[in-house]
Parts: sequence; C-alpha cells; structure tokens
Amino acid sequence: MSDLSTVNSVIADSAPTVSDAPSTEVKLLRGLFNFETGSWETVATVRELNGEDEEYLASASAKKELSYAEYMSVLLVRSVTKIGGINIQDNPSLIDQLIIGDRDLLFLGTVKATYGRVRELEVTCNQCDGTNYVEISLDDDFKVNNANRDLSVPMEVTLKDGSVIKLNYPTGADSLYVTKKGKTTAEQNTLMLARCTVWDGANTPPNLEVWAKALNLGDRNKLVKSLTTDPPGPRMEEVKTQCGSCNEDMIILMDWVSLLFG
Repeated sequence: MSDLSTVNSVIADSAPTVSDAPSTEVKLLRGLFNFETGSWETVATVRELNGEDEEYLASASAKKELSYAEYMSVLLVRSVTKIGGINIQDNPSLIDQLIIGDRDLLFLGTVKATYGRVRELEVTCNQCDGTNYVEISLDDDFKVNNANRDLSVPMEVTLKDGSVIKLNYPTGADSLYVTKKGKTTAEQNTLMLARCTVWDGANTPPNLEVWAKALNLGDRNKLVKSLTTDPPGPRMEEVKTQCGSCNEDMIILMDWVSLLFG
C-alpha cells in the first residue's frame, strides 16, 4: 500500500477519527451456489464483532493452535449472518465452501462493520520509539484482484500435450484439508491440484492424487501457478508512512488478524 493516504501524528496531538458507519453488505467474487434456486448468491451480510466474540475467539485459539484457515472459519461463522437467501447461522459449514478471496472480502467487511470505513492503528517507530496513529481507508486501500472475472466458471489451462485442464480456485475447505494432510510443499501441491481440478464424468481419473503425482513437473508448476499467482480477492500489502516525531520512514507490515485486533 505504498500509495496509502495516511494521517500520521504524535499521540499527544492526535484525536481518534470518527467515520460514518459502512454498509454491512459485502459483494462477493464468486459466492455460494444455491441449489434451491439454481443460481449463485453473491451478496453477503456481516455484523460487527463485540467483546463476546473476542472472548470466544481467544478461547478457541487457546484450546488448540489454530491454523490461519481454521481461525478465519471460526471468526466468519460468527460475523457472517447470511449470503443471499442462505442463513449462515443455520449452515455454518458453508463458510468453508467459499473461495479464499471471498473469505478475505468477508473478513474485510467484518473489520469495516466493527470499526467503520477508516481503521486507526497505533504504531511505534523503530527509530525513535515515538507513538504514531496511522489511518487506513478500508474502502480505498485494498486492491481487489480479478474483480471483473466470472469466477463461477472454471479457468482453463493447456498442458504440454495440448490437453486442457479446468481449475477452480481453492476454497476454505481445500485450504484446511491441504494444510492438515500435506507435510511438504510438494505434497500440498498434489492435494491442492487433486481438489481443485474439474472433470467431466467419464474422463475423471480413478484417483486424482495419483493423477496429480504423475504430471510432469512443467505441467504441475503451470497448474499450481495458475492457482497461486494473483489469486482473486483483496490484497494485504505493506504500509509506508513517516514518523510524526522524527520524520523517518516507517514500513508497517500487517496481516488480516492484526487489522482486526491490532
């Protein structure tokens, strides 16, 4: 986020910014398929998080070491109320059927619903230990990749022999499975390809993991890169600003969780 419009000042001279409450609606990139209507539901509703949610998340994290994907699922089950006509509180497992980009959009929507359109973070300068406030526009400062592409249609990748493989971007369930089952990056690639390929009935290999292992390295790398290079969804990048005390440059590295609780 090198082009962020940040407001940075010493804590003694700062006053928290009060922003207008944002919409609790989130427009998804792919959404969920509604089997009752035969269509994709692409508009979700989220709610703000409160102290009860914070305690619940802390308790869930304390019970076992949650992976990022698991933590995201626990949080979104609490903050997402519905996706289209689907009530998520009655169907919590559907959160894991969303692609990663949609889950990130819902997380960002939850941050907006909780804090407003502007998120103010307190940051300590590494050079002078001065305390600064950095304001981030949650509406403007997160580039969304592949926002204009129809993600309900699988992408097509042509292999070395001319055959065409169809791929869907990984869902939360795919990420959870691959993280738990794959001990190495190579194993995770095999599992991800097995889960994300789309086949037409009789052409489906009897064992998808065996098929993924049998691919030559060039084809495997091409397929993996298709899934991992510029995936759809909002991008979390570094924040560049200046210290309000010493005017030295500051680079702030964030992740989604620190954006919510930082």
